[in-house]
Amino acid sequence: MSVTYKCPNCGNNVTTEQQVSNLTCPYCGNSYNTASNQQPPQFGGNQQGQQQQQQYGYQQQPPYGQPQYGYQQPYRSNDVFAEGPSGKSRGIAALLAILLGAIGVHYFYLGKTTPGVVFLVASLLSCGILAAVTSIIGLIQGIMMFCMSQEEFENKYVNPAVSFPLF
Repeated sequence: MSVTYKCPNCGNNVTTEQQVSNLTCPYCGNSYNTASNQQPPQFGGNQQGQQQQQQYGYQQQPPYGQPQYGYQQPYRSNDVFAEGPSGKSRGIAALLAILLGAIGVHYFYLGKTTPGVVFLVASLLSCGILAAVTSIIGLIQGIMMFCMSQEEFENKYVNPAVSFPLF
């Protein structure tokens, strides 16, 4: 005869072969009293780790074997070279804008081919006159990319409302 208990911490059903008074949830590692449904005091371990996860904005991972829909790995907005949710690094885009901004390489990296082609054609066909202008624009964009957060970068350059994101 199997008995099913509901973990008061994570809400998952835990099935045992026989009725028990104390149970440790295999999903969250929480120990609790099944008779009174009260949790015994924890010493360090999971409860402290969960408080740290909540404090730093990390989401709890689903239990093993459960679908991972709706769970996202957090990204650090203070790490310039970390990839964001789109898979694009604002540090790499900023370096490309500063070093090769005159020919629009940073736009190609971000998947914006129209502005990339415009910068490339403007630099090549103007015999260097517009290359100075496009390189200054690229320099300004690169500095802006280094200074903004990952969310601002995603909204302004990766998923913009306009098809030609300048400033």
